[in-house]
Amino acid sequence: MVYQDYQQELNIFIKNDEPVAEKKTNINMLMLTEKNVNMLSRYRVYHSSFSELTDLSAYTKVPAGGKYKTVKVTDKKTTSSTDNSIFYDDMKETTFDFPSLTQFAVAHVDYTQFHKDAHLLSAFYLPGYMPVVNASFTVTVPDNVNIKYVIKNDPKGLWKLTEEKKKRETVYKWTISNVKPEDNYSNAPDMRYFQPHVIVYITSYENKNGRQQYLSTIDDLHRWNTSFLKDLNLSPDPALKKIVDSITSDKTSERAKAAAIYSWVQQHIKYVAFENGVEGFRPRQASEVCAKRYGDCKDMSSILTQMMRMAGIKAYYTWIGTRELPYTYTETPLPIVDNHMISTALIDGEYIFLDGTDNNASFDMPPAFIQGKEALISINDKEYKVMKVSVADPAKSMIIDSTFISMNDKGLKGYQNVLYNGYFGKDVYSSLLYRDETETKEYINKRMSKGSNKFILGNYKINKLDPGQNIASISAEFEIPGYSKKVGSEYYINLHLEKIFGNNVINIEERKVPYEVDYNYTIRQYHILTIPEGYKVSYMPKDYSFENELVQINLYYKMDNGKLIAAQEIQNKKLLLDPSDFEEWNKPMKALQPYYKESVVLEKK
Repeated sequence: MVYQDYQQELNIFIKNDEPVAEKKTNINMLMLTEKNVNMLSRYRVYHSSFSELTDLSAYTKVPAGGKYKTVKVTDKKTTSSTDNSIFYDDMKETTFDFPSLTQFAVAHVDYTQFHKDAHLLSAFYLPGYMPVVNASFTVTVPDNVNIKYVIKNDPKGLWKLTEEKKKRETVYKWTISNVKPEDNYSNAPDMRYFQPHVIVYITSYENKNGRQQYLSTIDDLHRWNTSFLKDLNLSPDPALKKIVDSITSDKTSERAKAAAIYSWVQQHIKYVAFENGVEGFRPRQASEVCAKRYGDCKDMSSILTQMMRMAGIKAYYTWIGTRELPYTYTETPLPIVDNHMISTALIDGEYIFLDGTDNNASFDMPPAFIQGKEALISINDKEYKVMKVSVADPAKSMIIDSTFISMNDKGLKGYQNVLYNGYFGKDVYSSLLYRDETETKEYINKRMSKGSNKFILGNYKINKLDPGQNIASISAEFEIPGYSKKVGSEYYINLHLEKIFGNNVINIEERKVPYEVDYNYTIRQYHILTIPEGYKVSYMPKDYSFENELVQINLYYKMDNGKLIAAQEIQNKKLLLDPSDFEEWNKPMKALQPYYKESVVLEKK
């Protein structure tokens, strides 16, 4: 299937002295073959209280004898749109099936949406993962409204803009043709990082009261954000104050008090996402959140901030975008920059970012999904700070794997003890939290497996799970039949049972989208071989070492008390590799592969 035409027309106007907008979408999809037409027949239009669906029509143009006949869609169904990450929101979806789809049929849909709050205008995105022959985005702006626009991810200038001045309005039209979609790649960020799109926003407008600022600067965005806080937590709640006093009574420092409050919220307030009209922006009172014992991210921000303040700690409501959003407050001071709310505490001159939605996050290590992101910290209704959440050092998230192995006629057997800390520890803890015995064993088997697909997990033990410190430790016995190779009187064994960077060479010719990891990390892996009695090491592979701004790699071998240690120590130093980084990334990865294939040779003394 290809999109023959993908058009949107956005008409901005003033209603009741406020900017509003109407958006019309017109789409023609050509079926190139009969393959999978059933999968393509279902279509969804999403809408909500902020983007009301006011008109919808759809039909199929079916080829018949050199002409087309039109078969209208008659059965449409509107239901609540579900999202696994959201308990409830007011998003609706209207679904229908295009009838009589066949090869060379054209599926047509057009619909109109009314945007009653122009702060929330969405960007114009191309439809993902299908070719587009022609696309256009037309914006009509009256003379009493000023706009700005930003073109994202278009280094080749594919978008063409025309601007037409009419009697009382200006028409901007962006067009783009023959767009080949990017393929799906592993470890790719959200498509907004690489897909060309157009962002249009209103900076000011004029009504009967004169010129009004809208979304021209971060000042304007902060003013709009804080409008949802004006009635928040104005009266102290005695019940909440009693809890704060109880959990901080034996704490002498602000840091200790803040950590105790954060831990209490994590343990006692359950995160439940709500997005229902204006409730998607307005936090609930801390007293209400405490009484109900649940809340969304804004509610977590509310209760955390209020409890901190009750304990005499400076704390601030904070907006932030998760890493799925590529935008910054500096470039686009708009609501599309952030989709999340946290609390920020100021302790001993340090701003500490506290996300109550993650009940396993440690006090001094924010969740991985907000690392490196700009945060808009509201000091008061006039003052704010824009600060970046730091990216955790690779040494903060570490795996230390000590694996002791011995050889026999059947292959290898061994014992491994693995320590996980930082984000690794948090991931292991979270993964084991709600698993039964069978599911736990399956997870341990997958986590500890190495060497080959013949790996057999033996007895195992979960030694430690500490969510507060983000530490987990697992030990396990194992066997790997047929792993070593005997030729005559010699044994050949590859001691890199786990080739961590074994498939990490990026195909530069094909991949044009960034490569993302959840967090930077360090892995120290030691495979310790007991030399069989009567044998000695006749060949030990060469060491390999490399370091640049992206990665550090050390492979080395050494003898210690009759045991041969094969060490693999690596660090990943960058969260997001842009295509411009790929060549530098590939240099060590290509050089590393031959070293991974090297075997130790043992011969009889």
